[in-house]
Amino acid sequence: MNIKSVEVSHPSLKNRQITLLLVNGRIDVPSTEFLIYESRYGGRHGGVAGKSSHKGKAFQIAELYRHLDDMNLNWRTATEFDIKKIRNAMLCWNENDNIDLDNYSYEPISNDVMNHKLNTWFKFYRYMDKLNESNDMVLTIKKTNKFRAKGLLDHLNKRYISEKNEKIDSWALRVKSSPKNHTYHALSRKEFSILKKHLKNIDIVYEILVIFMVETGLRITAALEAKESDFKGLLKLYANGKTLNDTVYRNYIPKGHDEYKQYELPLRTIQEVNDNYIRCEYLDRLSKYEQKMKRTDKEIKENVFWINKKGKEVEKHDVWRAFSMVSKLMGRTVNNITPHWLRHTFATWTIMDVANAKGIILENTGLMPHPLLLNALQVKLGHADPLTTLRYISTALKLMGIDLNDGHIKMS
Repeated sequence: MNIKSVEVSHPSLKNRQITLLLVNGRIDVPSTEFLIYESRYGGRHGGVAGKSSHKGKAFQIAELYRHLDDMNLNWRTATEFDIKKIRNAMLCWNENDNIDLDNYSYEPISNDVMNHKLNTWFKFYRYMDKLNESNDMVLTIKKTNKFRAKGLLDHLNKRYISEKNEKIDSWALRVKSSPKNHTYHALSRKEFSILKKHLKNIDIVYEILVIFMVETGLRITAALEAKESDFKGLLKLYANGKTLNDTVYRNYIPKGHDEYKQYELPLRTIQEVNDNYIRCEYLDRLSKYEQKMKRTDKEIKENVFWINKKGKEVEKHDVWRAFSMVSKLMGRTVNNITPHWLRHTFATWTIMDVANAKGIILENTGLMPHPLLLNALQVKLGHADPLTTLRYISTALKLMGIDLNDGHIKMS
C-alpha cells in the first residue's frame, strides 16, 4: 500500500488548507470525508481544528491503514481484536496487557500518545457508522468522565464540581494516562543561547526563526507563515518615536481559527531579522528558490520567506529535524527540545520579566496568580487561565533554580 498526503483548500473554510490521503495514487474517499468533517468540528468545544492537529489526524489514519495492510486487512475488515494487537505492539505489551520488552526491538510509545491515536481511530469508525459505511468493527464503548483540566484550583471551581460526573463515550481500548507534569518544557536564557548557536551552525535561517518564535510566542505553523512585509517599515517606526523594546501588531491565523488575529512583534526582533537575514541572505536564497522551482516545473509560491541555503522553502519537518540534531548536540538523548518548547519558553520568560519589573514574588503566589501575570499571558498568548498561569509560574521557579528539594528532610 502506497499512502501519500496532499494539502488542498477546505471546501467551506476560507484561508484554510487541509491534509487528505492518496492511497495507491487515488484520493481515499472514507478518510477524506472524515478529515473534512474533523477539520471543521474536531477542535476544542467542537470548533475548527488546528492545522497541526488536523495534519496529525491524517497521519494517524494513514498509520492505521498501513498497520492493517501489514496484517492483510483494511479498515472495513478489521475487528477490535486487530486494533488491540496494534495497540499492544506499540506499547510493547504482551497478550495479557503487561509490559514485555524482551519480545520487541524498539522503544514503546507513551500511554498518552497511544490514547491520542486510539481517539482518532475511534472517531473515524464512529463517523463511518454515521455515514452507514459497511465494516466489521464492533466498538466496545465505556463511559468515562469528560476531560477537564485538574489542578490546584479544582476546589475553587464550583462549575467543575457540579459537572464532574458528566460522562462521555470512549473506546474500551484506551489505556491509563501517562503521569502528569505540573511544569511546562521551557529553556533558560543560557540554554536558548546555546540552542541558537547550534542552529546557526546548521543554517542561519533556523537561528533567525527561533529568535522570532521566542520573541512572539507563535506556534511553528504560524511562524512559518510570516512574510517579508511583516518586517518592513522599521525606519518609519523609529521616526515616530518607537524604541527597540516597543512592539507593533502583525496578523496571523491562530490554531483552531480561520480568521486573522494579531500578535505583538518587538522592534528589536524586526531589527535582528533585517540585519542578519533579509539584508544579507534573503534575496540570494529567494533567487535560488525560484530557480529550483522552475527547474522542477513546480509552482512558485508567493511570500515565501523562510528559505534554507540550498534554496528550499523551510517546512515544519525541516525545523523538527534541525531541533532533533541540536538536541543531541546539547546532550539531550531522551527529552528532545521541540519547536513548541519556544512558546512555553516565551510565556515563562514573560512571567519572570513581569514579576521582576513589578516586584512580584513568585514563591508566594498562593492559590491565585497575581492579576498582572494573568493579564500578561492573556495579552501575549491570546488565552490564559489561573491553572495555566500557575503552571508557568512553577516552570519559572524551576528555571530560576528555586527548588525545595535540597537533599535534606526537614521535620517540625
